[in-house]
Amino acid sequence: METAAQGAIDFPALVGRLYARWTLDCLIEIGYAVSVDFITRPQLYLGEDIPATIVDLRMAWGVDPRFPNTAERQAMLLPLLGRSDGLRPDATTGSAPFYLARKTFVDACIAFSERAVDTGIAMLLERVRSALVPLRTQLEAVNGQSQRLTTQQILTLTDTVIGILRAPSVAQVFSVNPADDRWPFGSTDPNGAKLVENIGTRLLLAPECKLSYTQFILLQRVAQEGARTLPLALTTDPTSEPALLALITQGYTWGTSLRDFQQAPSLVTEPLPVRALLA
Repeated sequence: METAAQGAIDFPALVGRLYARWTLDCLIEIGYAVSVDFITRPQLYLGEDIPATIVDLRMAWGVDPRFPNTAERQAMLLPLLGRSDGLRPDATTGSAPFYLARKTFVDACIAFSERAVDTGIAMLLERVRSALVPLRTQLEAVNGQSQRLTTQQILTLTDTVIGILRAPSVAQVFSVNPADDRWPFGSTDPNGAKLVENIGTRLLLAPECKLSYTQFILLQRVAQEGARTLPLALTTDPTSEPALLALITQGYTWGTSLRDFQQAPSLVTEPLPVRALLA
């Protein structure tokens, strides 16, 4: 498990990690639901491997700085990243600065990558360079102590929840094998996706956190590709064509992962087109 200590981690890396965790924010809600179930049905949770923090999560939810609840996390992260990409777009999506900057950048990457002929390449590259400016500006505007402390809170909470969800005895309650030690940010272990789906069918959760096996795998890809793209967007030299081409490839991959997630069947909702997410 990644640690929450951030002293040696640069800002671009922090942005990538934070984006991945915000995209998979549903896992925090799922982990909290499990902590409630742990108290409600204690006879099912018998293994010694279950972290003691499962009780802390349940009892300190929303009152301890380590465990910000849903509303608190939204207040912390909406100014930087808008609504989580794991949630259905709402009325705020079209005007959120991050969404607007991301759409401009992803559209430019798509236009370059899906060009029909190799003409106008210089203009398409310039479009990407131009699109990079508002995305960088939006991210760099919050590069300060406040955002670093927020990131540390989110990483600490996520580490706690992932430790609970990866416990073999928790997985056993929901009739699956435990996910590997790199799940969910470093691997797409199918056992983790099975766990998410089974918890969603058995415990009380918001509809948007009831993810099917396929939908969660695709959402993981959104989180992982976004976590790769954002640090590149902040550090790529736009005057270097090879570096810019690598960024375009990564940005295109991120955009297609968003499309694939939105088109995947949900347990409880109809999928939205990718343009709704990028609007």
